[in-house]
Amino acid sequence: MNKVVLACGLAMLCVAASGTAMAADLGPVYKGPAPIAYSWTGCYLGIEGGANWGQSRHISAGLPNPANAGLPIDNTFDLSGALVGGTVGCSYQISGWVIGIENDASWTNKRGSANDIPPFNVAAVSRTSEKWIDTLRGRLGFTWHRALLYGTGGAAFAGTSVRVCSPFLCVSDSQSRVGWVAGVGLEYAVWENVSLKVEYLHADFGTERYIDPPVTGPRGGTIVTRDVSLTDDIVRVGVNWRFY
Repeated sequence: MNKVVLACGLAMLCVAASGTAMAADLGPVYKGPAPIAYSWTGCYLGIEGGANWGQSRHISAGLPNPANAGLPIDNTFDLSGALVGGTVGCSYQISGWVIGIENDASWTNKRGSANDIPPFNVAAVSRTSEKWIDTLRGRLGFTWHRALLYGTGGAAFAGTSVRVCSPFLCVSDSQSRVGWVAGVGLEYAVWENVSLKVEYLHADFGTERYIDPPVTGPRGGTIVTRDVSLTDDIVRVGVNWRFY
């Protein structure tokens, strides 16, 4: 029995020694380089474009008739258009989080109009237009290698105009407005320094006063002073080029 155990032990030692020798003959096992994590740290330039829509309403400021103060001149109406522009920003990655700041400026042809309602002249048409929009926003997101999901918010600026036409005359007034903006987006790095993004933004510019003082035409009829509300909803896609 002892001889059998001794023989089995010697056989196992021989197999182990043989395996070790074969491994030595094969040399070290090759392992590929560990994947390099993508970094979102850096500044970038980009172009973007998409759709821009929202709502507006004209409310009487009580000029020239104080009795009409606060009355709606028209029902809330929709505005729509397209936009295209450029982007500049910088990001910094801390572990899986990315923080940054971004500014964009876009041309837009967003506009909409509605007929006035009683007690105002129902033959008159009030229109709100937006010529450009600029947003300055912070960004905070979480990244999975080349994908970045982020939230964003900050200040919004817009170039706007109001035009009112009655059977007697037309009057226009323009001004720049300031509001707030917030939204979400998804960006994906398709190459080392090129990324694609899609985002949604909502901007609210509150109300601002137009046609102050009111205007009376030479043939009669008065375009009253009004407080005009304005909101934006933007869906756009973009391409960013990142430099380090």
